[in-house]
Amino acid sequence: MYKKWLGFPVFLLIYHLSFALIAWQYNLKNPSDAYRYWHLTESWTTYFKVGTDVIKLINYPFSKILQLPFWFGFLSYSLIGYYSINKLYHFAKDYIKPNTSWSSYLLMSIFLLPNLHFWTSIIGKEPVVFLAITWIIINQAKAKYLTFQYIFGWILLMLIRPHVAMFLLLAISFALIISDNGFSKKKIWIVISSFILSSGLYLMTMHLLNRNPFDIAYILERNDASLLAFKRADSYVPMINYNIFERFFALNFRPLFADSVSLYSFVLSVENLLVLILLVMALLIYILRYRIIKFDLFARIVLLFFIISSLFFIQRYSCLGIFVRTKIMYLPFVLILAVKIVTSFKSASNKANS
Repeated sequence: MYKKWLGFPVFLLIYHLSFALIAWQYNLKNPSDAYRYWHLTESWTTYFKVGTDVIKLINYPFSKILQLPFWFGFLSYSLIGYYSINKLYHFAKDYIKPNTSWSSYLLMSIFLLPNLHFWTSIIGKEPVVFLAITWIIINQAKAKYLTFQYIFGWILLMLIRPHVAMFLLLAISFALIISDNGFSKKKIWIVISSFILSSGLYLMTMHLLNRNPFDIAYILERNDASLLAFKRADSYVPMINYNIFERFFALNFRPLFADSVSLYSFVLSVENLLVLILLVMALLIYILRYRIIKFDLFARIVLLFFIISSLFFIQRYSCLGIFVRTKIMYLPFVLILAVKIVTSFKSASNKANS
């Protein structure tokens, strides 16, 4: 099995590049953010800003100076996306250590889910942000804090998406606090530094949103206004009328088949159903065996990142189109943990029956 699937990364590359072709063709017919990120109209000095302008600054020498075609941008960003997905796959294989055919196939299947491949094949924030998060989480799990990937990953994430950097930093800080190893001086300094940096990222985020960071009532009012602003979108979801559990479900598991209005939304519905089944299985197994299953640092980080990110995004977004691209920042990591729980339970059951 292992030798047979040495070719999986090659297959993954071909599979991933097919989504770059789909994304390119889609954007030719339906110009979106990708078109604006590549067809730049201003001087490069205007893009020296924190946020999405970082992507325009990266693209400037290729699109404006070298005049490279639109498809080249999709190819370039798709290769960034493939590198990230392949790196995460190899980490997951080492982390889960699948020792049966079915567990190997289950692991590989979560790396073939189409939503991740589509959004990491498009010109924009998603491939770069996913790369940064992958670098950070993998190196954090391995306690490699001084590597180029870890440091540059944080720089990229803070520049492009400071609020996501804040969520991940908080997740790491809380994960270290609740770890089983107690507190060392090094860990205390890491946690203190993380909370100070998180405060700075919060202030930066509020500045970008033009909000008073200490006026919580006004921030909540603007959040509600943001939810209502999506009413003009074709895939609007009335999050303003939902309770917190309905919002959480909508963000992470819709569209489902009732929302399906096109082939694209039908494919997403199938994917979301499979994801939901896997996560429910993992949750049930954990409930049944919580005394045996111990969460390591990776597990704690990804679960906290999942929860913290979701709690923020359900206050701001109310559109299926935004949901599907937003959750790729954290959901693939949760799926890796789910596969580990399910496969470890099955392996333990097989040993007990043998």
